[in-house]
Amino acid sequence: MINELIRDLAFDKITLSQALTRAKLIARQIKNDTFRNWLNKELNGYEYDDALLPGYRKIWAEINLTAEFPFGRTHTFPVVMGEEDREIEELLNFHHVIEPISIIEQNIIQLVDGKGFIHLTGGQLQAVAELYRKQVEAQRGVIRSGRRTIGKAHLLNIIELTKQKLLDTLQDLEEQFPEIDNKYVMSEENEKKVQNIITNNIYGNNNPLNVAAGDNIKQGGIKLTINQVHFDRLKELGVQEKELNELKSIDLEAPKGNSERKTKIMGWIGKVTSSLASRGIYDSIPTVVEYVGNLI
Repeated sequence: MINELIRDLAFDKITLSQALTRAKLIARQIKNDTFRNWLNKELNGYEYDDALLPGYRKIWAEINLTAEFPFGRTHTFPVVMGEEDREIEELLNFHHVIEPISIIEQNIIQLVDGKGFIHLTGGQLQAVAELYRKQVEAQRGVIRSGRRTIGKAHLLNIIELTKQKLLDTLQDLEEQFPEIDNKYVMSEENEKKVQNIITNNIYGNNNPLNVAAGDNIKQGGIKLTINQVHFDRLKELGVQEKELNELKSIDLEAPKGNSERKTKIMGWIGKVTSSLASRGIYDSIPTVVEYVGNLI
């Protein structure tokens, strides 16, 4: 069962939502609540303020407001905050994608132009419009509507990284328990090993749910660093100098084999893809995700 699921998922024979649904059978077999809860959240959706919402589900989604003026004039402009308002800017312009994976997959199919829009509710519009009310009223105008821009590449990134989490988890489970389909034994030692595999692959080693496992569970083994060739390639793809320096720091602090490496680099990827999308460099995002993913 698990081997067939791995192959079907890896070769795109099934959708991610179908794979997550089938993985629930494995979660039930190994009786692991962490795995079961993650699968349920991915299939049914997250709460907006869920502490375990993956970083790559928090995407850059710029807000544009439309003001109406006398004589039928309209003007659409982005919400832009100063450096001193960085926290407010993140709150306004980063959208939490809490929808189930099946909805995200459907939205990707419908976004034929590379981006879509989410219209602000009345309460949201009123709160954001208040930032510009005086300037607009000074020109006898009023802000009537607002919407967020959602990049298709961001949604594709969510699907791809969730798929990789699931694949890594399934492969590690199969490797550690070759006969998991037929002869999995619920011992205390096996429970710890399973928990370690799941928390490391899904949440990262820093997650409070993490449980130490046996010596047989390892993450990586060769301490290779990211070299200048990699950085030059990323720069060609549009990654900025500041972001490259952040990646260099991560590579230094968490080289290959370090249990924190995957979590830190995945978080870095989420920030960089948001940056690329905000600058309209949508075509580079899948390449950056794949390229850096191979360096984990």
